[in-house]
Amino acid sequence: MGGGPLAGRRPVRRARPHAGRRFDHARTEHRHELVLPAARHHRRRTRSTHRHLRHGHHRRRSGSGIVTVSRILVTGGASGIGAAIARHWANLGHDVTITDVNDEAGRDLASSLGCTYVRLDVRNEEAWREFASGHETFDVAFLNAGVSTGDLVFGNPDTSPFTSFDLAAYRRTLGVNVDGVVFGVAHLAPAMVARGSGDIVVTASMASLYPIPPDPIYGLSKHAVSGFVKSLAPALVERGVCLSAICPFFVDTPLVPKEQQAQIRETGFDILTVDRVVEAAQMAVAERQAGAHWVIFPGAPIARHPDPTLG
Repeated sequence: MGGGPLAGRRPVRRARPHAGRRFDHARTEHRHELVLPAARHHRRRTRSTHRHLRHGHHRRRSGSGIVTVSRILVTGGASGIGAAIARHWANLGHDVTITDVNDEAGRDLASSLGCTYVRLDVRNEEAWREFASGHETFDVAFLNAGVSTGDLVFGNPDTSPFTSFDLAAYRRTLGVNVDGVVFGVAHLAPAMVARGSGDIVVTASMASLYPIPPDPIYGLSKHAVSGFVKSLAPALVERGVCLSAICPFFVDTPLVPKEQQAQIRETGFDILTVDRVVEAAQMAVAERQAGAHWVIFPGAPIARHPDPTLG
């Protein structure tokens, strides 16, 4: 297989745990940032014309040369992490499609970036079917749409979430966070498999890997997404499609209100910027490790979470 949708990337491969390496959040004082290969490759691409363009790509002239353009999809792209991912890839000259249910913000962002906005409720399987049938194959899909229950209660002495169980919030959280990923993969992967290449990067969470007592329903949804990615990735990688996940700590987005960010900081942890999450998304596409979970934690380099079941 001839690499991924961005020229110069590594061939798709199964993720393997790093021998002798443990992920330790506490020991971050001597760590250094990683140099991301995707950024280097892009600089090389803009200096010369590609001789070979894979199916699904087209060429666009920029001020520094001809750039191979990939078709990028970002769900939940109107704000927060999704908007930052969309902005990053659009600024690199790629053909970006943003989906969301916040039409005003989505259209404004798409207009400012020169990309496409499409309304899509990721909870709706039929909407996914119509979306996929009406669009060309994407080279990279960032399944980023996500919500919480809105009931984070740091410091609340009542530790039982079911004293105020909200069925609507439960359905919405699982609908967006779980169904949105499953339906997205179900309707995007077949075209990628038919072409023999493609990347799907799911925005999971640190809550995919560790407990999150203040919001157990959110934790449930993100653990489900993690299990889905790990379970399906081996089958997709055999057909040239890399499925992986990024797992950020709390990020400075509307999903985490400012008062909750302040409470998190009081516990001794910092809040991630969206730019750090974009770096992880970029790394997931560049490294192409099937089933990998890329962890983004304050003060630490982006690292793949060790998992002996992969590989």
